[in-house]
Amino acid sequence: MNDIFKRLFATVQALAPKTEYEEFYKVVEKRVLGYESRILKDIKDGITIETLNTKKQRKAPEEKTAVAKQKKQQKRAKRKKEARDNLTKEEILQDDRFFFIAGYTSGGAPYGVTWEEMGLKPWEDLEENE
Repeated sequence: MNDIFKRLFATVQALAPKTEYEEFYKVVEKRVLGYESRILKDIKDGITIETLNTKKQRKAPEEKTAVAKQKKQQKRAKRKKEARDNLTKEEILQDDRFFFIAGYTSGGAPYGVTWEEMGLKPWEDLEENE
């Protein structure tokens, strides 16, 4: 355990030089108990180092194609939903100067149709003028 701890501490020191030895030792000591119980459980369940070290089986080309197709469909559905949400969230932006703010310049100044161009006073209802 001491050899493992020393190697771990050297790595941690490289990443976080202000880490204190005693503080790190307490953390490792606390975790060792959890690791021990997990290892014993794995032994009980028949899991060995050999089974953990075996390479994962590669997916068949058909599986890869099906997964890629499913991901593509999910992305399309997500994009469609976002587009619908954006349409419903759009608001007509106004202020004391502009009846409709079409956008903003790179400097942050608004541009669009003014109240004066619409023949209205700021915040006047459209129905009153019709």
